[in-house]
Amino acid sequence: MPIVSKQDGLVFGLTGLVVWAAATAYYVAFGPQLLESAFWFYAANAFLAAVAVTLVFHGALRLRRLPRRQRPLALALYIAPGLLLGALTALKLTDLLPDLNPVSIGRYGAFMLVGYATVAVTAFERRSKRAASPAR
Repeated sequence: MPIVSKQDGLVFGLTGLVVWAAATAYYVAFGPQLLESAFWFYAANAFLAAVAVTLVFHGALRLRRLPRRQRPLALALYIAPGLLLGALTALKLTDLLPDLNPVSIGRYGAFMLVGYATVAVTAFERRSKRAASPAR
């Protein structure tokens, strides 16, 4: 596996940490009262959060001009803080927020997992070339 530079590793790791913190803060602020009020509202917000997390990752790829062969390691560095800290947060979620329904732990985990799965799927996509127009 090709190695990314230390600077790229730091950029992707810190970006992943900031994205995890923002997504967790959003869920803590709006999760129990708003997001969990209806399934479709929860699903739509999970989708929008996944799109945001993915756009940040691809924006960082473009800014750092990382070649395709270095994307797997960049992806691992990007999602590692969220996977580790998200698991720890899920374990202590009821301690951090005692008013929270215990069912919210699974919903928080699913909310985060949808975002990281979306990033992982799109990180390995190949850009399709445009087909030549029939008029030419």
